[in-house]
Amino acid sequence: MFPFTYLRRHTAMRRMGRGLEKATKRWIYRAVARGSRSSRPATPEALHGVRRVLLVRPNFRIGNAVIGARLIQAFAEGRPEIDIDYLGTDTTRVLFEGMPLARYHALSRSMLVRPWKLAQFLVRLRRRKYDLAVQVGDNSLTSWLLMQFCGARQRLGQRGRLEASYDWVSDVSPSHVYELTSSLAASLGLACSSRPWLMISEQERRAAAPRLISPLGLRTSIGIFVGGHLDKRLPLEFWQDLLRELELRQTPYLVLLGPEEEAMRTPLESASGEFGRVLPQIPLREFLGVLANLERLITPDTGPMHMAAALGTSVLALLQVEGSRKFSPQGPSDSILFQPTPAEVANQVCATAGPEALQVLNDYRGASSSTRSDTTHRTADGDTLTMYSIDRR
Repeated sequence: MFPFTYLRRHTAMRRMGRGLEKATKRWIYRAVARGSRSSRPATPEALHGVRRVLLVRPNFRIGNAVIGARLIQAFAEGRPEIDIDYLGTDTTRVLFEGMPLARYHALSRSMLVRPWKLAQFLVRLRRRKYDLAVQVGDNSLTSWLLMQFCGARQRLGQRGRLEASYDWVSDVSPSHVYELTSSLAASLGLACSSRPWLMISEQERRAAAPRLISPLGLRTSIGIFVGGHLDKRLPLEFWQDLLRELELRQTPYLVLLGPEEEAMRTPLESASGEFGRVLPQIPLREFLGVLANLERLITPDTGPMHMAAALGTSVLALLQVEGSRKFSPQGPSDSILFQPTPAEVANQVCATAGPEALQVLNDYRGASSSTRSDTTHRTADGDTLTMYSIDRR
């Protein structure tokens, strides 16, 4: 890992970065307040005469990227005559493949140490001569600065202490983060679902299917992502115990790793048995293909949680802090466990297993009953209700 990447991912550096951003914001708030002007509430009138729009969401976190992407669909379907550009980041660019965009502008962290690259980036934005720039998401300092320098004829931002710098403001304060984009779209007269958005081809889905085969040759329908950000992360010991609990219940599973979790691979493999597989880090588009093939993803409050929600894969969210509740998926098959034990998670997985998972397990039990001897940890009758009642904490 490069030294700059290590420092950037270090918890102390992340907390320091948050503090510096807050201090800078306070200074900008005071400056903007001195030159305040009147802003109009966002209405469909803001799109009058607009032929080219720039959607601004320069966030390096996967979850925020896929949540904001839904506005692209709203513009493409509701106002197809408007060319849509998106200002995102280089690390999340692949998530936008296949979306109806005229151009994708990728902000890079390297521009902080190469200011001439940033200057070239801003020149490219200004040459597009946007009729409207729309801030997608909250009032981040980076997005506000890019909104000011992109050269758009008009700017639409969020209500708050920076609203005086915009021509239009969206006055929405939803209780759930998924509703922010849909509320913004509604103020512009656009229909928009309150759910993240991704596009994946059938070819990508089929190519990823072989990765779901367990060591026993069973097709896995349950995925486990072991990552997390700061206080949302669960310790390695928790995941090791969860894998052992799933092995006791003869439940096939697939462990997924991101770049920050690759160091956990070996200890996780030591806790995994014949029913599980630990998948090494794979490219993000291939990761999407795996998620699209799963029936359920077990994960803390993470980017892959929102990716699964966008793909229609049900989520079992393991939340560690109350603030994560407003980020957790709310689909009919999604569920939440707050600060659970590994045994509680395993019980929930078995009790709510989908038809595909049950069929795989019953087929295995039927095929192995004549060749395997039972232990105190296994049942040989294939009775699903019996399996659900097992608790081996």
